[in-house]
Amino acid sequence: MSLGQHVGQKILVVGAGGIGTATVEHLVTEDARVVVAGRNVRMDGPFDDPKDELGIVLGHLTLDITDDGAVEWGVSRAAEILGGLDALVVTAGHRHELAPLHETQAGWAREIIETELIGVMSLVRHSLPFLRNAGNKGRRAGIVVVASDSAKAGSMGDAASSAARSGVLGMVKSVARENAAVPLTVNAVCPGPTNTEMYRQAAESEGMTGKVFSGMAKGIPARRLGQPEEIAATVAFLLSEGSAYITGQALSVSGGLTM
Repeated sequence: MSLGQHVGQKILVVGAGGIGTATVEHLVTEDARVVVAGRNVRMDGPFDDPKDELGIVLGHLTLDITDDGAVEWGVSRAAEILGGLDALVVTAGHRHELAPLHETQAGWAREIIETELIGVMSLVRHSLPFLRNAGNKGRRAGIVVVASDSAKAGSMGDAASSAARSGVLGMVKSVARENAAVPLTVNAVCPGPTNTEMYRQAAESEGMTGKVFSGMAKGIPARRLGQPEEIAATVAFLLSEGSAYITGQALSVSGGLTM
């Protein structure tokens, strides 16, 4: 049996949506050992009944990343299950309707920012001691946060999420600088519109949300939506030995939407 690029790598994946599920599937296929966490963890795939003695999902944790105490527990529990932690992947996001900023009410942005920025920072902060330990022991250690191309270009009706995602990119650069010598790589992946269940539901909804989402593909030079598997492959690359000299980057995977 040939071994994958992530053989034995101990990875916590937070976020069990379309991109998160595809990422877990990819990493398990490449022989990683994974714990999956999220607010609504429901993983459907071949890894639920793993046949490979190397690649395996060892645990599923219910986790609200806006609760710092829960995040601390979840990261520690994942490290306990895995016997250490080599990598963190964050694909979590906040589902919400779109609206122009001038039409929103006070406090509208708070929940979005608490999930997509503060929650992500909490995950990174609590994971760093484990990841630094792995890097110091010579293991391939890394963090990949799945953000959005809206962090670079903005998104109509989505000022709070665009602001949160932009904040994530700033955090990624800072944490990458702080940990490059460990070595520990820290990068972001910025998808454009991606063919997930959440995207499809948004495109079929009423009002500004449906109008914006249903027309997104027209603005992509590649003239199609991205696929979750394409995002997953990029995440996996950024945790592989082949990317060990890449850190502090925000890589767009968006069919040329942002160049």
